[in-house]
Amino acid sequence: MIDPVYGPARSIPHPILFRLLDAEAEDTKMPEIKVEHPAEFAYYPGCIDYYDQEMQFSHLNFGETDHGIIFDSSVKLLKAVGIEPTILDRSFMKCCGHDQLWQGKVDVFQKMRDHNTRVIKMLGVKTIVVSCAEGYRTFKLDYKLEGVAVKHITQVLYERGLRVPPSKDGKRIRVAFQDPCRSGRQMPVDPIYDEPRDLIQRVDNADLVELKTFRADAQCCGVAQMMYCNDKTKGITDLRMKEAAELEVDYLLTACPKCLTHFGCMHHENSWKPGGERYKFRVLDITHFLAERLEGSEVGAAPSVLPVAVDPRRKASGGS
Repeated sequence: MIDPVYGPARSIPHPILFRLLDAEAEDTKMPEIKVEHPAEFAYYPGCIDYYDQEMQFSHLNFGETDHGIIFDSSVKLLKAVGIEPTILDRSFMKCCGHDQLWQGKVDVFQKMRDHNTRVIKMLGVKTIVVSCAEGYRTFKLDYKLEGVAVKHITQVLYERGLRVPPSKDGKRIRVAFQDPCRSGRQMPVDPIYDEPRDLIQRVDNADLVELKTFRADAQCCGVAQMMYCNDKTKGITDLRMKEAAELEVDYLLTACPKCLTHFGCMHHENSWKPGGERYKFRVLDITHFLAERLEGSEVGAAPSVLPVAVDPRRKASGGS
């Protein structure tokens, strides 16, 4: 099929990244870890480094989506609620194995799961915090982490009472949230619907608006496997983007790196269509959106810390 604007229809199975991740599973050597004290909270960034490599090096992809900002934002937000997390980075952790399991590579997934489980146990992790919807589902349902709580970062920020300083200009903004499939309708236990919406509403100048389908009825962003992309998946993505545009939102947020990839790519592609940029709203991960509104250093710089669980509005009015 030839599109007059896009050219030949594209299908990107990303075989190189799949092979690279699969190959990591074969290295079963355990890293040398010195544990001075158990890790009360550990943050697992997931495979965002691979997503950014694909977006940068594949000429078939468009956009300037920065997945690394999710890491920076998440650490900044955790510090803001008094958590200094142990970082479960890729120097000694592997991919959670989500895509391998759903592709039927059960043996590869089991190697990844077993390795990661040993690392988590060695560190004495009490709570593992993830910012990826697929990581949340995989660690919670497909691992056997007895004695370890699995939390999505929105749950932690909600429970710890994250407070966002009042906006400086007071301008109202309209915000829509895309419910990721893996953390929502495909979670038989502890689906995440309320927490991200509550966090958005804690931004004093934000008005939460809902897409046509949301919560347990939410339409998928169109993703399949790692970042698979073709004319059919693009059609689904385009439908969601049009819904956000019809609502005249300023921000379309999500909590899934793959949603972010597809929305970000579609956002950029349409800017090359005749007539200029089609979508006026920003597409961000919810951690990026919230971290931008914290006082202190900009996202991407060294994380700054807000007073723990202090509501600036109460402080200004003399409350305790």
